[in-house]
Amino acid sequence: MKEKIKTHILGKLKIYLTTGETIKSEKLLHKLFPKNIYRQIIVEAKKEGIMNASVFPTHFGYSNNGKIQEQSLETGNSGLTICVELIDQREKLELFFTKHKDVLKGKVVIYKEVEFWDLD
Repeated sequence: MKEKIKTHILGKLKIYLTTGETIKSEKLLHKLFPKNIYRQIIVEAKKEGIMNASVFPTHFGYSNNGKIQEQSLETGNSGLTICVELIDQREKLELFFTKHKDVLKGKVVIYKEVEFWDLD
């Protein structure tokens, strides 16, 4: 018997930023040990029940009309672009985006509808 694929429409939010971007804070501890924005986005997505959150590194490229960056084998490159991808229902992604607008302002953020597949 052939199994039937059930499809659901979800959304995918792609946020492009660099590995070196940190959250601005007045607290001394946060100034000494700043939090990376991309890591904080993943932590907040988990807290808010977002279905899927991943970070994808790049090796060569640029974002937001910035300078071309390249991965180096000897040293890291904090200017290298990465992509944080969140997948869930559009409404949840919109809520996440507006709640975290201060961190996401000025970033390249792309939304796209995607199909989620499941089996009966």
